[in-house]
Amino acid sequence: MGGLSEADLDLLRALARRPRASIRGLASELGVSPSTVARRLSDLKRRGVLRGPGLRLWLDHEKLGFALTAIIEVTVSQGRLIEVEEEIARDPRVTAVYDVTGPSDVIVIARFEGRRQLSEFVKGLLAMPYVERTHTRVVLNVVKEDDYGLLKVCEGEE
Repeated sequence: MGGLSEADLDLLRALARRPRASIRGLASELGVSPSTVARRLSDLKRRGVLRGPGLRLWLDHEKLGFALTAIIEVTVSQGRLIEVEEEIARDPRVTAVYDVTGPSDVIVIARFEGRRQLSEFVKGLLAMPYVERTHTRVVLNVVKEDDYGLLKVCEGEE
Protein backbone atom coordinates (compact mmCIF):
# COMPACT_ATOMS: atom_id res chain seq x y z
CA MET A 1 0.00 0.00 0.00
CA GLY A 2 1.76 3.12 -1.25
CA GLY A 3 5.22 1.88 -0.28
CA LEU A 4 4.49 1.83 3.46
CA SER A 5 6.12 -0.75 5.68
CA GLU A 6 4.22 -2.62 8.36
CA ALA A 7 6.06 -0.46 10.93
CA ASP A 8 4.82 2.69 9.15
CA LEU A 9 1.27 1.35 9.19
CA ASP A 10 1.56 0.47 12.90
CA LEU A 11 2.70 4.02 13.62
CA LEU A 12 -0.14 5.54 11.58
CA ARG A 13 -2.66 3.31 13.36
CA ALA A 14 -1.26 4.38 16.74
CA LEU A 15 -1.54 8.04 15.70
CA ALA A 16 -5.13 7.47 14.60
CA ARG A 17 -5.96 5.92 17.98
CA ARG A 18 -4.11 8.58 19.98
CA PRO A 19 -3.71 11.75 17.90
CA ARG A 20 -2.29 13.73 20.83
CA ALA A 21 0.27 11.11 21.85
CA SER A 22 3.86 12.13 22.44
CA ILE A 23 6.77 10.48 20.66
CA ARG A 24 7.63 8.75 23.92
CA GLY A 25 4.02 7.55 24.33
CA LEU A 26 3.92 6.24 20.76
CA ALA A 27 7.25 4.49 21.28
CA SER A 28 5.96 2.82 24.43
CA GLU A 29 2.77 1.70 22.69
CA LEU A 30 4.70 0.30 19.72
CA GLY A 31 7.52 -1.25 21.76
CA VAL A 32 10.27 0.70 19.99
CA SER A 33 12.64 3.49 20.97
CA PRO A 34 11.59 7.14 20.82
CA SER A 35 14.34 7.77 18.27
CA THR A 36 12.83 5.10 16.00
CA VAL A 37 9.41 6.78 16.21
CA ALA A 38 10.96 10.21 15.56
CA ARG A 39 12.86 8.88 12.55
CA ARG A 40 9.77 7.20 11.09
CA LEU A 41 7.62 10.30 11.64
CA SER A 42 10.26 12.45 9.98
CA ASP A 43 10.40 10.05 7.03
CA LEU A 44 6.59 9.99 6.69
CA LYS A 45 6.53 13.79 6.71
CA ARG A 46 9.42 14.02 4.23
CA ARG A 47 7.58 11.66 1.88
CA GLY A 48 4.39 13.71 2.26
CA VAL A 49 2.36 10.87 3.80
CA LEU A 50 1.91 12.88 7.00
CA ARG A 51 1.23 16.55 6.54
CA GLY A 52 0.56 19.45 8.82
CA PRO A 53 2.01 20.54 12.12
CA GLY A 54 3.01 18.33 15.02
CA LEU A 55 2.10 14.67 15.25
CA ARG A 56 -1.36 15.21 13.86
CA LEU A 57 -2.57 12.41 11.61
CA TRP A 58 -3.20 13.94 8.21
CA LEU A 59 -2.76 11.49 5.38
CA ASP A 60 -2.07 12.23 1.75
CA HIS A 61 -4.41 9.65 0.22
CA GLU A 62 -2.69 9.68 -3.17
CA LYS A 63 0.65 8.80 -1.59
CA LEU A 64 -1.07 5.84 0.07
CA GLY A 65 -2.17 4.62 -3.36
CA PHE A 66 -5.72 6.01 -3.43
CA ALA A 67 -5.70 8.19 -6.55
CA LEU A 68 -9.46 8.83 -6.69
CA THR A 69 -11.65 10.57 -4.17
CA ALA A 70 -15.37 10.28 -4.82
CA ILE A 71 -18.28 12.20 -3.36
CA ILE A 72 -21.35 10.04 -3.68
CA GLU A 73 -24.91 11.12 -2.98
CA VAL A 74 -27.25 8.30 -2.02
CA THR A 75 -31.04 8.32 -1.96
CA VAL A 76 -32.60 5.78 0.41
CA SER A 77 -36.19 4.49 0.47
CA GLN A 78 -38.62 3.03 2.98
CA GLY A 79 -37.19 4.70 6.07
CA ARG A 80 -34.07 2.51 6.10
CA LEU A 81 -31.60 5.41 6.26
CA ILE A 82 -29.66 4.38 9.37
CA GLU A 83 -29.41 0.76 8.23
CA VAL A 84 -28.00 1.82 4.84
CA GLU A 85 -25.62 4.37 6.39
CA GLU A 86 -24.22 1.80 8.81
CA GLU A 87 -23.64 -0.69 5.99
CA ILE A 88 -21.84 1.90 3.85
CA ALA A 89 -19.71 3.01 6.82
CA ARG A 90 -18.31 -0.52 7.22
CA ASP A 91 -16.26 -0.21 4.01
CA PRO A 92 -12.69 0.82 4.95
CA ARG A 93 -12.38 2.99 1.83
CA VAL A 94 -15.21 5.17 3.10
CA THR A 95 -13.77 8.09 5.06
CA ALA A 96 -17.04 9.91 5.81
CA VAL A 97 -20.78 9.24 5.80
CA TYR A 98 -23.01 12.28 6.25
CA ASP A 99 -26.74 12.19 6.93
CA VAL A 100 -27.89 15.32 5.06
CA THR A 101 -30.87 17.42 4.07
CA GLY A 102 -31.78 18.12 0.48
CA PRO A 103 -32.52 15.96 -2.54
CA SER A 104 -30.23 13.15 -1.30
CA ASP A 105 -30.27 11.41 2.06
CA VAL A 106 -26.60 10.52 2.44
CA ILE A 107 -23.27 11.92 1.28
CA VAL A 108 -20.38 9.45 1.17
CA ILE A 109 -16.71 10.39 0.82
CA ALA A 110 -14.59 7.44 -0.28
CA ARG A 111 -11.09 6.83 -1.66
CA PHE A 112 -10.20 4.38 -4.42
CA GLU A 113 -7.07 3.13 -6.14
CA GLY A 114 -8.68 3.55 -9.55
CA ARG A 115 -11.83 3.66 -11.65
CA ARG A 116 -12.49 -0.07 -11.40
CA GLN A 117 -12.73 0.06 -7.60
CA LEU A 118 -14.98 3.11 -7.78
CA SER A 119 -17.23 1.43 -10.34
CA GLU A 120 -17.52 -1.74 -8.24
CA PHE A 121 -18.27 0.31 -5.13
CA VAL A 122 -21.04 2.34 -6.78
CA LYS A 123 -22.56 -0.77 -8.35
CA GLY A 124 -22.48 -2.37 -4.90
CA LEU A 125 -24.33 0.60 -3.46
CA LEU A 126 -26.98 0.36 -6.16
CA ALA A 127 -27.40 -3.35 -5.41
CA MET A 128 -28.09 -2.66 -1.72
CA PRO A 129 -31.70 -3.02 -0.60
CA TYR A 130 -33.38 0.37 -0.11
CA VAL A 131 -30.83 2.34 -2.16
CA GLU A 132 -32.88 4.05 -4.87
CA ARG A 133 -30.14 5.91 -6.71
CA THR A 134 -26.69 7.43 -6.44
CA HIS A 135 -25.03 10.48 -7.91
CA THR A 136 -21.23 10.31 -8.05
CA ARG A 137 -18.68 13.07 -8.38
CA VAL A 138 -14.94 12.49 -8.78
CA VAL A 139 -12.65 15.06 -7.16
CA LEU A 140 -10.26 16.54 -9.73
CA ASN A 141 -8.10 18.68 -7.43
CA VAL A 142 -8.02 19.27 -3.70
CA VAL A 143 -7.87 23.00 -3.00
CA LYS A 144 -8.23 22.67 0.76
CA GLU A 145 -8.73 19.67 2.99
CA ASP A 146 -7.76 20.71 6.48
CA ASP A 147 -9.65 21.21 9.69
CA TYR A 148 -6.63 22.40 11.65
CA GLY A 149 -7.88 25.99 11.39
CA LEU A 150 -10.88 25.05 13.52
CA LEU A 151 -8.52 24.84 16.49
CA LYS A 152 -7.63 28.48 15.97
CA VAL A 153 -11.33 29.38 15.86
CA CYS A 154 -11.89 27.45 19.10
CA GLU A 155 -8.96 29.27 20.69
CA GLY A 156 -10.36 32.65 19.58
CA GLU A 157 -7.50 33.31 17.14
CA GLU A 158 -9.68 33.64 14.06
